[in-house]
Amino acid sequence: MNRFVERVEPYFLSEDPFVQRYAIEMLEGSYLVDGDTFLTGLKAHDRGQVSEFSSPVLPYLMYMPLNEEGMKEVVKRLKSLSKKDTDVLFYIQLIANADTDLLISYRNEVKPFIDEGQLKKIAKLPALKDEELFVELAGIMHYLDTNDYDQVYFDQGKRIVHELVKKGEINSWEVQIKEEDLAGFDLVYTVYMAGEIREESVVPQLVNLFKNEEAEDMLLEEVANALVKIGTDQVVREVEKVALFGNTYFYTLDVLGRIKSAEAEQALLRLFDQTDDLTAKTLIADYLCQQLSAEAIPKIEAFIEEGYDKNMLCLEESVYVNCIMNGTDHPKLSQWKSLIEEVEKHSLDEQPLLVTQPVQTGDKVGRNDPCPCGSGKKYKKCCL
Repeated sequence: MNRFVERVEPYFLSEDPFVQRYAIEMLEGSYLVDGDTFLTGLKAHDRGQVSEFSSPVLPYLMYMPLNEEGMKEVVKRLKSLSKKDTDVLFYIQLIANADTDLLISYRNEVKPFIDEGQLKKIAKLPALKDEELFVELAGIMHYLDTNDYDQVYFDQGKRIVHELVKKGEINSWEVQIKEEDLAGFDLVYTVYMAGEIREESVVPQLVNLFKNEEAEDMLLEEVANALVKIGTDQVVREVEKVALFGNTYFYTLDVLGRIKSAEAEQALLRLFDQTDDLTAKTLIADYLCQQLSAEAIPKIEAFIEEGYDKNMLCLEESVYVNCIMNGTDHPKLSQWKSLIEEVEKHSLDEQPLLVTQPVQTGDKVGRNDPCPCGSGKKYKKCCL
């Protein structure tokens, strides 16, 4: 188990609801967790709420991979639950996200829960020849470029890439990114391939895509994911150079926050001191807490006193959990916890008004942007 995961995972079962929630969030998108971490998350879900401020656990487990034991457990739960149970959709999505080989192994068990046509498409992938896989992928890219976006098609394309990677058919030269030669989903999948094979040689090309402020959110999301998967010190150094560039800092800072390394922590500390942008500084402070940076605690405490961007997040919660998980007996712990509870109470009081109908907005909202519902949370952690 990765050392950072080993340090954080026990807090999934914390009796403190804020520590529990933050611990699970800390590992989101890190690509460090495995099926055993998912099983720990299930234990947290099964235990239920530890206080009135507890958050649902299952939605936070969606990014975690299933192993065989996890697949068996999820299938068993689906068979025992009523279709009206709110957990059913989460469990079905977990199965839908499962590795191709695992889905094929449990094909009969998952048939009642996965579209049969889609399951057949997935099951045939390992038997396809390399050329056939590339043809299938080309067809999916063409479909996505000429029709409305379809998540099922997009995910199927990623499964094809996984098969090609397993067969050793994605080479370094195939993921060299020349933006002028690529367009649409060709570029998106090339970026995805680069991340899947951990191709460090294209890091400067990937980072350069952040400079295009006209780039679609989906592309920037895949660029960020690819860089986190590669996750080397070179990635950190290159991303730091453009971290505060334009509006893409939502993605660049996210990369530095998700790469759990000493190099990433130091980069965030330098950026915290460099920027005067209140929103960027608030995000950096939160990502430093997600790195469990003890060095950042006094800096963040001072920043809270000066005033941070409260529309983005509750920074008191971030530093509170950072102190708890670092074993730092900070004199303001009880003060911060009381403030967090007040924020949560206000959020709970307002929530029915906020979710009576789906959010409607004329502009596309990035998943790391403030949620348009007005909650103050990131869109990806709220109405998305």
